[in-house]
Amino acid sequence: MSDSGTTAEGNHGTDPAILYMYSSALLAGVLLIIMGHTTPLEASGYVSPFLVLFEQRR
Repeated sequence: MSDSGTTAEGNHGTDPAILYMYSSALLAGVLLIIMGHTTPLEASGYVSPFLVLFEQRR
């Protein structure tokens, strides 16, 4: 039996919402570091939960 093809694997990460969330999380981390508000270690702590959500949705 074949499913309807709506699996996340069939999407290959091209969903605009997922790409936007991933890019926004990375950009936020970079901006935190550049603006001098956090160290790279702290920025990774802020950004990593969003990246984990991205990986779980894939």
